[in-house]
Amino acid sequence: MPELQVNDLANSLPSAEGTPEPANSPPPQQNDHQKKAVEECRQMLDNFRVPLCNNVVAIEMLKHLQLNMVFDAERAKQIRRTGKGSNIETNQALLNELLTRGMREFDVYQHGLRKFNLPLLADLLEQKHFSKLMPILEPISQKLGHHWKRLALEMGMGGEVPKVESKYVRLREQALYFLLLWEDTSGVAATEKRLMDALDACGMKKTIAYMKKLSGKKGKKKKGGKKKKGSGKPGTARKK
Repeated sequence: MPELQVNDLANSLPSAEGTPEPANSPPPQQNDHQKKAVEECRQMLDNFRVPLCNNVVAIEMLKHLQLNMVFDAERAKQIRRTGKGSNIETNQALLNELLTRGMREFDVYQHGLRKFNLPLLADLLEQKHFSKLMPILEPISQKLGHHWKRLALEMGMGGEVPKVESKYVRLREQALYFLLLWEDTSGVAATEKRLMDALDACGMKKTIAYMKKLSGKKGKKKKGGKKKKGSGKPGTARKK
């Protein structure tokens, strides 16, 4: 009987840790880190859903993602069908699909934002910038135009105007970036009411009305206003 070599003996003995893991298997800590990173990316996409749906040209982004092998032709076609010709609805379907994907797909999408000249949104996703007021701030920023500077003065943040103007070129991005700076600077004091008060002080009545609509608030009914039209003629009672 041939003599059993030491190496053979060591290989024949069971490991004290049990069955050894495959050599290419990542350590559990790395897996946890990757899962956390993926979850953060998904949270960012969901948090920025409103501005992404409002600003991204869905068909162009779909082509970019398909070109970079995030979607195949059939899946891109299904997303377009779900959107039913609406840019916002197509973006919604696209984001819903990305929420099931991983880091690579997130990075490709972020690169697409820069490619299509949306640097602010790309920066915010890259920096993992969370905003609790985003569903309100982004639509309002589109209504401000150059008046965001007057709003900055009213909020005591006139010193931030040069910084904002030097960082982003387009008015919409400047307005949104300023509102996000205000939210970060104010902390818990950054509320819808505070923003509404500042808009009121600037005389932006239409923007306030739009904000109330966004937040689900109803303004007080004016006295002596027009009566709501009914199905019956004025002065006649409805038949039961």
